[in-house]
Amino acid sequence: MKNKSIVLTIFIMLFVVLQFKAQEKRFFMPVEIKKAYDNQTRSYDGKPGAEYWQNTLDYKIKVNVNVAEKYLEGSENITYHNNSPDALNTIILRLYYDVYKKGNIRGISVKEEDIGDGVQLKTVVINGDTIDLKNKNQVRQYGTNMSIRLNNLLESGEKLNMHIVWKQGIPNTNRRSGVYDSTTFFIGQWYPQVSVYDDIFGWDRLNFDFNTEFYNNLANFDVQISLPENFAVWATGTFENAKDVLPSNIYTKYKKAQQSEDVVHIINENDLKSGFKTLNNTWHYTAHEVSDFGFGLSNHYLWDALTAKIDRRNVLVSSAYPGLQADKYKDHVKMQQKVITHFSNDFPGIPYPYEAFTTFIGLRGGGMEYPMLANNASQSTGLAIHEMYHTYFPMYVRINERRWAWMDEGWAEYGTTVVNNRYFKNKKDFEDVFSGENVSDYDLLGTVEDLPLIISSQFMDDSNYGYASYPLPANVYAILHQYLGEELFMKCYREYIRRWAKKSPSPYDFFYTFENVSGQDLSWIWKPWFFEFGYPDIKIIGLKKSKLQITNLGNKPVPLFIEVLYNDSSTQKIEKNAGVWKNAKNNIVSISIANYKNIDKIFVNKNVSDLSVLNNIYPPLKEWYIKKNVSDSVLGDYMLFLSYKFSFLKDKGIIYLKFNGGEKTPLIPINETTLSNISGDEIYHFKIDETGKCTGVNIEVGDFQFDASRINL
Repeated sequence: MKNKSIVLTIFIMLFVVLQFKAQEKRFFMPVEIKKAYDNQTRSYDGKPGAEYWQNTLDYKIKVNVNVAEKYLEGSENITYHNNSPDALNTIILRLYYDVYKKGNIRGISVKEEDIGDGVQLKTVVINGDTIDLKNKNQVRQYGTNMSIRLNNLLESGEKLNMHIVWKQGIPNTNRRSGVYDSTTFFIGQWYPQVSVYDDIFGWDRLNFDFNTEFYNNLANFDVQISLPENFAVWATGTFENAKDVLPSNIYTKYKKAQQSEDVVHIINENDLKSGFKTLNNTWHYTAHEVSDFGFGLSNHYLWDALTAKIDRRNVLVSSAYPGLQADKYKDHVKMQQKVITHFSNDFPGIPYPYEAFTTFIGLRGGGMEYPMLANNASQSTGLAIHEMYHTYFPMYVRINERRWAWMDEGWAEYGTTVVNNRYFKNKKDFEDVFSGENVSDYDLLGTVEDLPLIISSQFMDDSNYGYASYPLPANVYAILHQYLGEELFMKCYREYIRRWAKKSPSPYDFFYTFENVSGQDLSWIWKPWFFEFGYPDIKIIGLKKSKLQITNLGNKPVPLFIEVLYNDSSTQKIEKNAGVWKNAKNNIVSISIANYKNIDKIFVNKNVSDLSVLNNIYPPLKEWYIKKNVSDSVLGDYMLFLSYKFSFLKDKGIIYLKFNGGEKTPLIPINETTLSNISGDEIYHFKIDETGKCTGVNIEVGDFQFDASRINL
């Protein structure tokens, strides 16, 4: 009888929660998204709804790359499958290269030689009807989008066929794609593409101006790329005609790499010196159920490859890089193999879902992701992890990056920190994770530009887009991870990926999946961090005998990492997840401190996002300076590397570090001539001469040391 009562109680609670969610009152839900839930394309348990649908495409493309004159000429046949319940009277084409069209809006400056006519459409045929592109009653262009009114409705369940012939330049502006040297190009956002029509917004009509990224349909690609015979191509998907293209010695190495877990130099320096030439100048690639297609090409790149054994499959992992930088990239492909293995087995613990991955080195800074392909600037492990992690978001789980960049960049940022810490740096503690995602160093925390994450990314710009897309959401994911614990968090996270693989979740699908799988109401995290302005601001109220009393002056919950230093140089560390605030009486948390009579000092959240770190220290920092008697001779201006000017200045008894135009950073006194930042990873050793004057400072940052000279003595 008792067991039946428990089961009945749980059932009633579950029913109440679901009813409550069915009329979401805990936090704001935009009307477009609410309509999708009402229409049952989405469900309040976080799963795709019973009526979920998405339109799909088949692209068959032939493109010729004119290397000498730097342009593309192509033709494509597109089959568009209308799986929606709606009859469509319009098709929208994305012409991304029109961002370079004279008069169009651009979020960045571009090279003058790239500004011109944009995409030159020569032929557009829809279901056998040639479209008059000058007919404004049928064709309208808004920025990079071309809207074409159909001659006949495309009914639900029907398909539409398009034939397009076009020409466009390859930009010299090095942004995601373009010319990297006279014979090295990366080609992205390059083919006329059908926009997304989905169950939330209908047609995606957002203009591309470089600021936001992408949101694409699930599609199949069959692409033939023609170019001079001394060039190699690395692309999304499977290289279908390798035997017909590669010389026999190169092909033998290519086949070996598909079975070898050790590095195979498919194209090496000797191959280039001996005059690499293909047997056939058309490279054929196919890719199934992916969201985009990109490719890189060069006549002087090396090609290293090997196999990663994933889920009883062989995944071909490649690196393509300049021949003159062979020493720098000799371990790159092996590192990628390790990364994919950790992704598959550990974090996120979902087997890498595709047949290949290639990193093409060309971009001038950072990296840019494509299905099975990254365009990167360097051999950096962190960069490689980040771009490869995009395989899961937004490639496998097709995030609408234009609206919610934090749903993919935030996960890539967080995944990079976790994987890098755990499997490359041997850092296992959550405090290290929070240190990597600390947003306190950004000037935006708590400002008017620190917008709630639910706000569409299209409304952000250079001042806050990066902050809101990368470290801020990663910080929240860390809070969620620590609170739920490793086992439950990973259970929720993996289920979210599985449910939404090859589909397009909204933020609410993410929220509801984690609640459904965890069995918890997590609105105490969602509401402040995703829907409200504000900030975290931990403050030590005081020490009452053995009880350390802490409050949060802000509205956003964060964990507590407490470090107690005793007079005998011993330490105590205490960790509390953000759930400590859920039931805190009067918003005050009391922590028991052992051996409280012998406390020297206490830090709280040295490495966690916080508006003001000065109130996280006991006793107050000003008292530390009095005790350490730091000489005022260290105050003044310094120069590093002949160009970086910075200053040490004093305010209300505390010394701060200030770079030109930057915020003041409070420093902690170690002794009379040594200061550090609060996290302790930067140490400043001042040089005092026999007259008592400070002549310079030695700066320790991790394993690196720098000397800065005093100026204006």
